[in-house]
Amino acid sequence: MQQIRETEDMRRILALPRREPIAPAGLAHVLTEFLKTPTGTMSLFPLQALALHDIGICGGAFLPLDVGEGKTLISLLAPSILNAERPLLLLKAHLITKTSRERAELAKHWRIPNNIRMMSYQMLGLVQSATELDLYKPDLIICDEVQSLKNRKAAVTRRVARYMHHHPETKFVAMTGTIMRRSIRDFAHVLRWSLKDRAPVPATDAETEDWANALDEQLDNEFARFAPGALLRLADPEDISALGELPAARRGFGRRLRETEGVVCSAETGTKVSAKLKIRALRYDLSEPTIEHFRKLREAWITPDGWELWEASQIWQHARELALGFHQVWDPRPPAPWREARRKWFSFVREVLSRSRTLDSPEHVALACDAGKLPGQPLDEWRAIKDTFAPNPVPVWHDDGALHAAAAWMREPGIVWVEHIPFGQRLSELTGAKYYGADGLAADGEFIDDAPEGRSIIASVKANREGRNLQKKWCRNLVTTPAEGADLWQQLIGRTHRTGQRAPVVVVDVFAGCAEHVRAWRKANAGALSIRDTVGTQSKLLLADIEWPSEDEIATWSGPRWQP
Repeated sequence: MQQIRETEDMRRILALPRREPIAPAGLAHVLTEFLKTPTGTMSLFPLQALALHDIGICGGAFLPLDVGEGKTLISLLAPSILNAERPLLLLKAHLITKTSRERAELAKHWRIPNNIRMMSYQMLGLVQSATELDLYKPDLIICDEVQSLKNRKAAVTRRVARYMHHHPETKFVAMTGTIMRRSIRDFAHVLRWSLKDRAPVPATDAETEDWANALDEQLDNEFARFAPGALLRLADPEDISALGELPAARRGFGRRLRETEGVVCSAETGTKVSAKLKIRALRYDLSEPTIEHFRKLREAWITPDGWELWEASQIWQHARELALGFHQVWDPRPPAPWREARRKWFSFVREVLSRSRTLDSPEHVALACDAGKLPGQPLDEWRAIKDTFAPNPVPVWHDDGALHAAAAWMREPGIVWVEHIPFGQRLSELTGAKYYGADGLAADGEFIDDAPEGRSIIASVKANREGRNLQKKWCRNLVTTPAEGADLWQQLIGRTHRTGQRAPVVVVDVFAGCAEHVRAWRKANAGALSIRDTVGTQSKLLLADIEWPSEDEIATWSGPRWQP
């Protein structure tokens, strides 16, 4: 097995100064007096003060702060600290209205500059926005929910990366409550943008890849695994003896990260939530026809309507739908020539983007084909047939077990979190509760933050897991489709388990309806442990009181829905 070698970059990282990851006494008071308006009555939290202090000292910062730590105020005050002339605040589209509301309110208390330009990641990722950064020339980029830039292949990440490469003097502030999902690859490039040569990660992608192959919990190819080697120089010798080399190396890296000036993390300090957190599994019954559908899916890779599947990921997708009592079909099914032309085009796009340094989206690949810079046959074949078929996903229902279980749960006020739109809409019809979908809006236009307390609501996970402050009205949650990523759990639970929660206990009930639900729960917990050991952030999954069946009990559950 290869091992991490001690390189010049490793020696640079070892030589970086360390500091305590807590705010010095009195810092919050001093910065509050400096930044507040004459009539302002608010005060900075200690971590807000430390973040703003490091932004000023380092010319940028990497801020993995938990929900409720006040990231919005930091993002609005950072331009004042750095005297930025063209600050750009990147955030998710559904958070722009919320942030604008908060900005107006916070401006009554703080000296917030009026030259902050807001733009969504989604807008920057569009083909017509390819030159937007070069035209505006921001001297400060502030990223809220910076995990939106973790995918190096995405168009928006490529554009930010290209701008930072050509304008390395640009100051960068990165904020996130979910620093890592699977790998240090998720954030190493962002850390370099933020702290330049002060970043406690290798300066090159190649060496970062080696570190990831040593530190990450799961690798796509375990034969690529590196032994920690020189990374053990970051580790505590007692950890090496007690835990072994790999866990010790992860913990050593996490300490190195948290003790770096310019990194302010919620791991050691921060605003604590007084409410306890309880997570419980909720099993429910499914009908015999649904059990038979599971059998066909598992054994023959066939959907209830007889459609043959060809990828294991499709089994995962359809099983999670079956557990909720339905499956979606394209009605009608696509013709074979259309399906084949689509497959060839998207395969071509993936191959081009994997090796291109200038093309960053399917639209850019198409433009290059039209200009004769790339072979045009896959695109021509796809264009010739594309409009002959329009996908029309239709839910086909065959079981109300999950619906009735959710409806019974809703007899007490709480939030039902749904991943599948058909389930959310059907549950809304059954119970009369409002379903808050895209942009956090119900069918009548009501915003989820304005929903009255004292009753249950249904919320889209995708639209509402970030940026919503729902702790003052609800303390009960039902997750109908468990996620595999610990970062997604952190975001979702943080909507109600956060500062301002008045209930003594926040409850998160989780559907356990099939093997995919159980597997997602296992992966999320393994991911939470890996994130804790690697970067030091403590997931809410690890802080909760868990009522989940033991592995021995799960092993006794019989039937095709429990057989992956």
